[in-house]
Amino acid sequence: MTLLYQFALFLHIIGGFGLMAAITVEAIGLRGIRRATLSTDALVWLGLSRSIVMRLTPSSLGLILVTGLYLVATAWGPRGWILVALGSLVLLGVIGAIGTGRRIARIGPMVGRTHGPLPDELRGALRSPILLTSLRVRLAMVFGIVFLMSVKPSAVASLVVIVVAIALGLLAGQLPAQRGSHEIRAEVG
Repeated sequence: MTLLYQFALFLHIIGGFGLMAAITVEAIGLRGIRRATLSTDALVWLGLSRSIVMRLTPSSLGLILVTGLYLVATAWGPRGWILVALGSLVLLGVIGAIGTGRRIARIGPMVGRTHGPLPDELRGALRSPILLTSLRVRLAMVFGIVFLMSVKPSAVASLVVIVVAIALGLLAGQLPAQRGSHEIRAEVG
C-alpha cells in the first residue's frame, strides 16, 4: 500500500464520519422542529440545519465519492459491492434533496414570516412524516453501505442489503410518524 492510498482511505473514512455527523445534527434538528410551537424555536432549529447540515452533507458526500473513486481506480477495481455502494450514495443524496431539502426550503420562509405561535398548518408541515422517513431511510442506507464496505458481498447480495436497509428505514420512519399524527390530533381536538 502506498502512502497516497492510505491517505485516500483515511479521507474516505473521514468523509463517512462527516456524513454521520451531518445525519446526527439533522436528527437533532428535526426533533426540535417537530416539537416547536413558536416561530422563534422553529427558526433556531431550521438555522441549525441550514448552517451545518447543508454544508457538511455535500462536502462529506463529495469527499467519500472522490476518494472512493480514486481507491477503485488505483486498488480495488469495479467490484459489485462497490458499484452498489456508489449507486446507494447517489440515491442517498437524491432522497435527502427531494425528501428533506425541498420541503425545508419551502417551509423555512413560511416560518420566517410567522411571529409567535406557529399556525396548525405550519406545525403540521414541520411534523411531516416525510421528513422523518427521509432521515431514517438515509440513516439505514448509510448503515447498509458500511455493511457492504465491511463484508464485501457479491453484487446481488449487496443489492439485497440496500433494499432491506431502505425497507427498514421506511418502516422506522412510518411507525413514529403515525404515533406523532395521533399526538397532533389529541392536541388539536
